[in-house]
Order: sequence, then C-alpha cells, then structure tokens
Amino acid sequence: MERHDLFLLNDSVASFMIRSATLTQAWLLRLNALLPTLRKGDTFKVTVVHRSVSFEFEGWIQVNRCSPVATSSDLNGYSYLVQKDYESHILSEEQGYDGLNKTEPLLDTAPKLFGLMPRGVHIEQSSPLYPFELTEKESLWAKNVTRLYEEAKQNQWSADTDIEWDAIPDLPPDIETAIAQVMTYLAENEFSALYIPGKFLSKISPYYMELVMFLGTIIYDETRHIEVFSRRANAKKIGLQYSTTATQRSLYSLFIEKDYFKTSFLLHVLGEGTFLDLLDFLIKYAPDPVTKKIVTLAKKDEQRHVNYGLVHVKALIQANPKRMDYLKDAVESRKAYLDEMNQENELLLSSLAILAGGSDEEGYELGYERVQQLKKRMGENRIRRMIECGFDEETAKEISMSHTANFM
Repeated sequence: MERHDLFLLNDSVASFMIRSATLTQAWLLRLNALLPTLRKGDTFKVTVVHRSVSFEFEGWIQVNRCSPVATSSDLNGYSYLVQKDYESHILSEEQGYDGLNKTEPLLDTAPKLFGLMPRGVHIEQSSPLYPFELTEKESLWAKNVTRLYEEAKQNQWSADTDIEWDAIPDLPPDIETAIAQVMTYLAENEFSALYIPGKFLSKISPYYMELVMFLGTIIYDETRHIEVFSRRANAKKIGLQYSTTATQRSLYSLFIEKDYFKTSFLLHVLGEGTFLDLLDFLIKYAPDPVTKKIVTLAKKDEQRHVNYGLVHVKALIQANPKRMDYLKDAVESRKAYLDEMNQENELLLSSLAILAGGSDEEGYELGYERVQQLKKRMGENRIRRMIECGFDEETAKEISMSHTANFM
C-alpha cells in the first residue's frame, strides 16, 4: 500500500493502493474517513490489484455520491481518479485561527458552528449548534488575557507544599479566634469568586479559548484559597466561625447577577479590587509568618483577576462611554437590595480590629482606628481603579459610596 497524501489540499491528490482481495472493513473505514476532509470537486486516486475489488470499489463510488473522472488499467492493477460531487461534508471556512495565536485578529463574533473544540480546528458543516450565549468578542475580551493565563500557569502554588502548617505558633486564644473568624469570611467570599466565573464559563464560546482557560485558572485559584483559608481556621482547633446574614446577602446579590459585563465590574473591579486592600491589611497585621504567607500568596492570584477586570471594563467603556451609567445602575440596584438591613459584618470588623491592635481596651481602640483607615483606603482605591477604567471622578465616587459594606 502506498499513500502520498491522506488529506487533500489544493492540487495534491490522496493516493491509495489496495492489495487485498476484498474491500475490507479497514479500507472502507479509511475511505469513509477521507470524505469529510474533501470539498465538492476534490479528487483522490485509488488503485486496486484484484479485479473483484474494482467492482466493489465502483459500487462504493456510487453509494458515496462520487464519480470516476478517469480510469485506467495496467500491470499494477486498476486505477480510478475519483471526484467528490456533493457538499454535505464540506468543511466550514469559519474555523478562525490557530489556538493561542497572538498575531492573527480574532473574529468579532464566534462562528455559529463553533463547539467544544480549540480554535483552529476544521469544522464539519453538519456539526451541532451549541447554545452558547456569550459569543461577542467585545463583551468578553481583554487584551491582557493571554498574558494573564501564562502568568497563572507560572505562579501556581500548593496548599500542601508551599505552606508550613506545622510552623504556625500557639497564639493567644483571642488572636487565634479572630484569625479563624477572618478566615471564615475570606473562604465565604472565595466561594463567591469561584462560583460566579463557573456560572458563566459554560456560556462562553470556546472560540475565545484564552479567556475560557484563564477563567479556569481563576476557578482553581479560588478553590485553593478556600482550602488554605479553611485549613488556617482549623489549624489550631478553633475551627471555622460564623457566617453572617450581611455577608451572605451581599454575596447573593452578586451571585444572581446575569450580565457578564456587570458581573465582571462588580466582582473583579469592585469586589476583588477591594479584597486586595483587605489582604494587604492582613499581610501587614498578620500575627504569624504562616498566616502572612497564606494571604500574600492569595493576593498574587487575586491581582491577576483584578487586572483582567480592569482591562475588560476599560475596553467596553472606551467603546461606549454610556456603559458607565449601565454599571452605575447595577451598583445602585444591588445597594437597594442590601439597604434593607445593616450591611456590615460586625464579627469581621471586630476581628480585624483585634488583629490590628489587640483585644485589650487600648489596643482594640487602636485596631478599630486602623480598620476605619482601611475602609477609607478601600474607597480611595475603588475610585482610582474606576478612573483607570474610564469613569469620571464624580461618577466613580458615587459608585464607591454605593458599594457593599461587605467589601466583596
């Protein structure tokens, strides 16, 4: 058997020689597999040694809606140059570009036939239409997403090997309890940051594969954060502490948001952006090196998530400045829901004050002042990030004032 080119491209001709005495199942499989790779008018050559096989092959030609362009016979056997006459297997021209190609532009809308596949594949026209809801590049893309994906790969860390759990010192019970309460709160919020990208992931066309893969790294980041925060709370047998209604209502109001653009702004820019300031606070006032390392590693991950949100939201606002009002309405709608009750997690704020100053009267008052400074800094940085996205300062201040007191 000789094969010059299985896949037909331009004027190259796939050529086969069948030496068996029958058109075996193996050869039928090979010929049938060839047809989907051909377009109408493409040709291929088959040479059979035995006359009985030539009769079988002529029947195969008719059944598969092909026609012989030329036939010949010589000492080597019977040769057929066959043309495909139909288009039901024609390959889509909408396959896009090679996966992770950084030079070719992406299409503004994902091809309709694009299913669960990497960008760059050849798509058969009879493929099913997947019901992806998010198929517009403008609503999804950020120019830094490929770089962020590469950074995420290079900066993965392990809760088992990168944290020295046995090195956690024995701290006073009030300090350890405060840590456990803060870690409980952090884990709650990371569940939110895990589930929300996961909710949208199945709605995004895989054509924008870099974004899909980056969201996958976010989900893994948050999974790891949930693990380390929970393990830290349990490390000294204090255990996970209390989940407040204020926190859960705040997270719920974010969880039920159905618009990807709004969610990107609320979660990555406002929520995780504010979360960065909280982690900085904990890095500064963590009472032991292990806790400090945990929140330091988590912050590096969260910074990537924020960087995606900033570039994503900025691009959409640049394309249409009226979208600022759209995002402002989303924040105000969320605030209206949360205003039905006190939004602050008092257990969290008290625990932060203890970590920042101590539990005695004088230390607690100092810690409380530091928490107030933290809240002020959070507001200032929210405004700064929104201005970076393209908001005017006045609108940024209004939105920051309306942001949830739960931080996330």
